[in-house]
Amino acid sequence: DILFFGSYKIAARRILGMKKDTAMGRTDPHAITITKAETIFGRDPSATIPLDSPQISWHHAKLIHKKDGFILQDMGSTNGTYVNGHRITSCRVTPQDAISFGSSFVFNLTNDLRKIEKRDYRGDIRLDADGITFEIYDRKARSSKRILDNISLSIFPSEFVGLMGPAGSGKTTLILALNGYLPPTRGCSLINKQSLYENYDAVRRDIGYVPQDDIVHRELTVYEALYYTAKLRLPPDTPDQEISDKIEKLMLKLGLIHPPTDLDIRTVPIGSPEKKGISGGQKRRVMLAMELLTEPSLLFLDEPTSGLSAQDALIVMDILRELADDGKTILLTIHQPSLEIYKKMDNVIIVSSGKLMYYGPTHPDSLAFFNPDRSDEVTNNADSALKGLSERSEEEWQRRYNASDYHREYVTGRRNEQCSPREGGGDVRKSSASSGMNQWWTLTRRYFTVKRKDVVNTLILFLQAPVIAALIALVFKGDYKPETPLFLVIISALWFGISNSAREIVAEKAIYTRERMVNLKISSYVFSKYAVLGLLCLIQCMVLIGTVHPILELKGDFRLSFGVTVLAALAGLSIGMFVSSVTKTQQQAVAFLPLILIPMVILGGGMKPVWDMEDHSRYLPCFMPSRWAYEQIVHIEQEGIDKENEDSENESSGGRFLVGHKTDILEKLFRDHKHEEEVLLLVMLGLFVFLPAGLTMAALRLKDQV
Repeated sequence: DILFFGSYKIAARRILGMKKDTAMGRTDPHAITITKAETIFGRDPSATIPLDSPQISWHHAKLIHKKDGFILQDMGSTNGTYVNGHRITSCRVTPQDAISFGSSFVFNLTNDLRKIEKRDYRGDIRLDADGITFEIYDRKARSSKRILDNISLSIFPSEFVGLMGPAGSGKTTLILALNGYLPPTRGCSLINKQSLYENYDAVRRDIGYVPQDDIVHRELTVYEALYYTAKLRLPPDTPDQEISDKIEKLMLKLGLIHPPTDLDIRTVPIGSPEKKGISGGQKRRVMLAMELLTEPSLLFLDEPTSGLSAQDALIVMDILRELADDGKTILLTIHQPSLEIYKKMDNVIIVSSGKLMYYGPTHPDSLAFFNPDRSDEVTNNADSALKGLSERSEEEWQRRYNASDYHREYVTGRRNEQCSPREGGGDVRKSSASSGMNQWWTLTRRYFTVKRKDVVNTLILFLQAPVIAALIALVFKGDYKPETPLFLVIISALWFGISNSAREIVAEKAIYTRERMVNLKISSYVFSKYAVLGLLCLIQCMVLIGTVHPILELKGDFRLSFGVTVLAALAGLSIGMFVSSVTKTQQQAVAFLPLILIPMVILGGGMKPVWDMEDHSRYLPCFMPSRWAYEQIVHIEQEGIDKENEDSENESSGGRFLVGHKTDILEKLFRDHKHEEEVLLLVMLGLFVFLPAGLTMAALRLKDQV
């Protein structure tokens, strides 16, 4: 049965299933008497006030009763403790303060300081758009272009709302503005009367978002994808068994496990068009399950039925309908739905050129609104709304809607508090307090699993080292001049690092963006890449030096030569990571590689000694890691030769191939102090490792503000 409260309809089963302290339908919150000096909030069932939510840490916070009042202390929680919307570690609280854990639980002390009032907003999330306007700069027209134009509307708790419009009408932009991905130029999004942009850190975990792009690694199995997502998003004190139970429960709910038919895709790889895995409909449900792990009350989905068969699309919509009936507020964009799918949504938003054309009941009202002269003919075709929209001007439809009962009931009648005027985008992606080390370890494990299962590509990377080493050894065996093979060793090491990393960030842009919006730390993400790719570089360099050094009978210390080669590979790794962080596609990243590597070859000192270059070009090699790594490995080789000949009268080989050893720069700085010279070489090479790493993190942080 469905109950109506004005324009708001709600499943009767949800009303009957509400707990007594649920905020909806109550004037007074649930009051809890304070009986102890310390009141513990947490997921622990034995806590003073147990809070059964995956977003709550085992021991989340404590309220300390002192003679002069109350002190609230966060107990190292993952998702934070908030007072009046501000994250705190410890502060004094009064009856006028709102204590919250995310947007799900809100507490207030009573005026007599004897009780604490609890409000549970799970399943009771209201979403408001207030004057949302989004503009971009059009370079061709040299003026601002308005993508969204002053859109205001309200979505009540547990409503299932569709968002439709012609191509390029601003549907995805509106969803991104409402969920915090893309703060608008003006206006704001409100969640339970609070500005999303000003309180994003407090409410981010109550928002689920399934973009149109895949946000799952295709190499992982379904269970692995869900497990690593849970480890990243749930508190670190959540046991693995609890995570496994939650995954199984979700998969059963979403039809990914079905015992009567022996369906169980936990061990099936996600797959891709090139490598068969789960179906498109199952992949959509897996991505939905990833969002449901934290039990968000507000869900956004961008084209969840796109590219699916009619049966898979209907399964997805049935699941979303059930989630809405269970108390989740859902907004999704949808394109050309069938009539059966169209009827499952409570209300529909229709936009055109960034303007609100209609917001109201889905069927048959929306179809009849855009086809007033033949309403009886169109109610059996879900496409009739957009067809009718195209037959008249946008200005006329907007004028008709603003004068209609639908606008009065669904926009004006629902309007709540307005937000303060807002200008400019700003950065809502504040850092999370979740442990950076825990995140790094989880990301490293996941990334290692991805590389391990991507057998073909990983094998190709591994094979580069023995193939290049064999060629160098074959061509230069017996050559008494080691400068050329040493230069090729350095260039090869740089290539290992660059080729290993140049596509790694841009290839998972959608995954990174989604995880960043939840709680991902940039440093944890970047250094997880370094951990796995650095290990790969280490193995490649070991094979390279381990092959070339003995066959060519090089005289330099093997360990030092290996160390310099690894540093060169790490410098290439850092440069490749930076390229991957600033390019928009994998193709762009690959296209950059020749522009990076060829200057390293020309200016590295192996083709022409640095000291032999013209004055105006002699300083260019200083900006090449190949120049510093090559000179360092040559120093090591020369020391080996000098040591071998130190008791001999033959010193003819000394200094013969010390490229750059007598450059004006080094002479001015260090003269004949060889030890300090080598320190400079190592410092400069190290700079090429750490500087691009810092630039990579800066580039990723800059994207937070775009």
